[in-house]
Amino acid sequence: MGRRLLMLFPLAIFLLSSAVSASDSPSSDEENPIVISSESMDYDTNTITVREGKKLMVSCVFESDEQIHKGDLLWKQSNGHIIDGESNASLFSVVLNEKGSKHRKTSLHFTSVHTRDTGLYTCTGRTSGGENFEKTIKLIVLPAIEWNDRDTVKGALLGEPITIDCGVKGQSGKDPMIQMTNGNGEPLDEETWTIAGNEATIDSLKKEHADLYVSCITIEMHQEGNQEEFPVVDRKDVKVEVYTLPEFENEESVQYTVIDDHVRDAIVYCNVTHSFPPVRHYTFYHGDEEIKMNDKFNIFMNVGISQGAHLKIHNVDQNDLGTYKCEANNIKAKSYHTIHLREANAPAEPKVTLIEAKRHSIIWKVESIDQEPDLPVNAVEIRHLRAGTAEASGVSDEDISDSYWKSHSIFMQRNIKEDGLYEINGLRHGHEYVWRFRQINEAGFGDSVVLRAKTLNDEDLELMDSSSTVTSTLAIATIFLVRLFV
Repeated sequence: MGRRLLMLFPLAIFLLSSAVSASDSPSSDEENPIVISSESMDYDTNTITVREGKKLMVSCVFESDEQIHKGDLLWKQSNGHIIDGESNASLFSVVLNEKGSKHRKTSLHFTSVHTRDTGLYTCTGRTSGGENFEKTIKLIVLPAIEWNDRDTVKGALLGEPITIDCGVKGQSGKDPMIQMTNGNGEPLDEETWTIAGNEATIDSLKKEHADLYVSCITIEMHQEGNQEEFPVVDRKDVKVEVYTLPEFENEESVQYTVIDDHVRDAIVYCNVTHSFPPVRHYTFYHGDEEIKMNDKFNIFMNVGISQGAHLKIHNVDQNDLGTYKCEANNIKAKSYHTIHLREANAPAEPKVTLIEAKRHSIIWKVESIDQEPDLPVNAVEIRHLRAGTAEASGVSDEDISDSYWKSHSIFMQRNIKEDGLYEINGLRHGHEYVWRFRQINEAGFGDSVVLRAKTLNDEDLELMDSSSTVTSTLAIATIFLVRLFV
């Protein structure tokens, strides 16, 4: 079978080249400046042969320096009917100037050709001097080809077989010649494909088979009247897709939450490392019970390149601990990830030191005092609001509620830094702010530290400048005296 395939391949190339005559480009002559062109046109006979259902555009350019009015370059049917741009949505013409040459051009458009469109079409042009020119083409519309399998994308799960059927149903009772090639027009690799008749099969799909293409090429001989037969070539490209189960980094994971007097939200993550097609639906279970979205539970899917989802549990308590199961479904297959949600201690309150106040920023040092935490601290939450806003809450700085902080403060979360230094910019000069610091680990946030600090104003900066000047003068004098007594 492989030898037969190799013999057919050069024959197909020969017939493909024969389908285009020696004159494969449009041309004009001195007597007739009208030039007609189309992708599927035989320029020796001015004949266009296409299959039913295809889009088609035929271009007519008036290649002359003589002026021709827009309304004097027309397409006509064999009965003399003028094809305009408004009467018929499936057959119309558009007049414009050709790009580059600026010659007048009219394009004949078929949105979907039918066998009834077979016939003669004439492009006519009349110059401003009264000269008339015309050129006629013949359109032949063949019945649409019927593939055994119309799909242009075929897919199967990893490890399963896949078959591409390139067979067609003969239009005239004759079996057309069929050639199967890869996307580059070369014979199919027989180490990958098993060829049987007009079918090509991969016995067990692998990931590297994804995005392979099989080109199904049919060659059918056609004859118009008493004319010589000519080949009609059709092609269908089929893309191979390899479907996979949704994959996770591990089958099971352990995640943590803090349970205390605070209203906390626990997050149960279900991150997918690979899936094709991408996962479209996630379902979470607590024990054997499916979780329905309500005021307590909500499911969010990742947006962007990364695949995954997470379950948000509002006001988590002891009853929410235990084993969760995440079902990831990509329509083609589904798989499961098990998550064990456990309780852990929150980080201890941090040690916070004011390092330096500036005109528009303040530098803080935030350190962890817990030497043996349940979970490592991975971030610091820093919030600040103006002192006047804090006082408007009606309570002391330490008693301001979480909801008030969230609605009135500026929030930032920074990853833990080795030196513990964090400079907060964008502050107004000479303003006092109330600050709240707390550390975060995988389970949640810890107890907070609330402080007040003020940025410098112009008077503070002047005092600092004068102080530094006095200090510098004393230092110079000291050095001078030391030199005198040395």
